[in-house]
Amino acid sequence: MTARGSQGQNLERTIVVAEVLGYCWGVRRALDLVREAAKEKPVAALGDIIHNPAAVEELAREGVIPLPDLEAAKAAGFERVAITAHGAPPERYRESAALGLEVIDTTCPLVTKVQRLAQRLAQQGYFIVVYGDAAHPEVRGVLGWAGTTRACAAKQLSDLPWNGPRGVASAPPPRKVAVISQTTKRTDQFLAFARQLAPWVLPHGGELRIVNTICQPTWERQEALARLASEVDLVIVVGGRKSSNAARLVEVAREFGLPGILIETAQELDPEIVSRARRVGITAAASTPDRLILETIERLVSFGFSPPTTLWQEEEPEVLDFIDC
Repeated sequence: MTARGSQGQNLERTIVVAEVLGYCWGVRRALDLVREAAKEKPVAALGDIIHNPAAVEELAREGVIPLPDLEAAKAAGFERVAITAHGAPPERYRESAALGLEVIDTTCPLVTKVQRLAQRLAQQGYFIVVYGDAAHPEVRGVLGWAGTTRACAAKQLSDLPWNGPRGVASAPPPRKVAVISQTTKRTDQFLAFARQLAPWVLPHGGELRIVNTICQPTWERQEALARLASEVDLVIVVGGRKSSNAARLVEVAREFGLPGILIETAQELDPEIVSRARRVGITAAASTPDRLILETIERLVSFGFSPPTTLWQEEEPEVLDFIDC
């Protein structure tokens, strides 16, 4: 529907869809693995396979039941457990074997590469700093694979076990420090953290190794949102509230001066807020099912917006190893 104002200008209300959004190939792979396994017998997922409640509910109906730990899975009579797409520390695999539980490993291959990188860097004598959320399962898994107490998660200098620069502080960093990132963070924030850390580590012969391990699907979605920011006056992010990359997309929208709204389902769309917008941009987290994106578009059309002229492109997986350590 097209409306015209008093001066005759076109006031058509439109939807602009980000070029890249929604499920990444790592998430699709994880879902395919557990769905195929559940066709034979039920599977206990050690947490949410992906951080989207609608997807988790769909999986439960197919026989993939989220449980808090291995003991709960064993007590419930499960014979197989699934490691989530976020990965897990190596002791999870050993404990599963000790309990006689078969493991279905849905860890994203890009997360596996970060785990192996942390392990190699630790073996080379680096103290490992993971830029990320300490409580996130991916970060806990990476720290576990580092296999050392000389590792921590941090998002700011005050999170670190040191109190100042080498040669000055009473509790300085060790000589060799390596910084890597949770795969779903923002590159600009990761680099800002590394720049803040450098003056603490580098004095007196210090060595700082920085490896950007933010994954391609994460930065592709952030950059696709940045490209459409100039075309819209409201951004809707479809994603789970547990999703790190959904939260980062909301941040990106707001840093462009746009209202950024996170919804898990189309029914959460507030008609009052949407009514103030003329051009609405839609993006979605890497763990958001296609169905939820399409339902959001349909609901906007029901509010009087014109359907988008194009939808999103299917991404091609590219798994490149990190630098040779």
